[in-house]
Amino acid sequence: MSSDVLPNPVFIDDTLIDSSLLSSKPVRRCDVHQCQARCCSDGVWLDVGQARRIREHAELIAPYLPAERRNPDAWFAEYHEDDHMPSGAYTGTTTVTDPTHPSGETCVFLRPEDRRCAIQVACVAHNMSAWELKPYYCCLFPLVDEWDGAQRRLLLDESNDLFERGGSCSQPADAPQPIIQVYAEEVSLALGVQGYRELCARLGLTPRL
Repeated sequence: MSSDVLPNPVFIDDTLIDSSLLSSKPVRRCDVHQCQARCCSDGVWLDVGQARRIREHAELIAPYLPAERRNPDAWFAEYHEDDHMPSGAYTGTTTVTDPTHPSGETCVFLRPEDRRCAIQVACVAHNMSAWELKPYYCCLFPLVDEWDGAQRRLLLDESNDLFERGGSCSQPADAPQPIIQVYAEEVSLALGVQGYRELCARLGLTPRL
């Protein structure tokens, strides 16, 4: 696929695929050991239903956090009502001071010893999907699932202020690669594997998954 995008809007089922995902660029996935998970410098918003499910698995997750972060009562901020959220409200993960991190603070769930998410580490250790309990926004990033009225749109986040602080989720590559192949796992999470494969077919690509 060339760096040109398809001339007409591309839909997979009812999801509009933004042009930012339809091009090729000389990038590859980030390396957490290099970037130190700067994308986790802040907390993340999530539906209260997701937060509740994480709390329900606190005994599974807590052992993978530093001792001072194991109290689930300190994992989430206040709730905010929002009719657009599945549960009618949202919350955010809290942040903690971490002098070893480039930003000086991180999401409460980011492990300082390996810069991995404790929720994800716990799930893998217990033979669950790595994304079983992790907030959807985190799993999808740097892709973003947006709604404009009734229209769902999937796009690549290219202007997040985290990137300006050194938190880019891509690194330079020697040759252009289709963006949907660089982030095949995230596209598959948003569209389903069959949706990802349909998008590959539309773009003349061999699926990675």
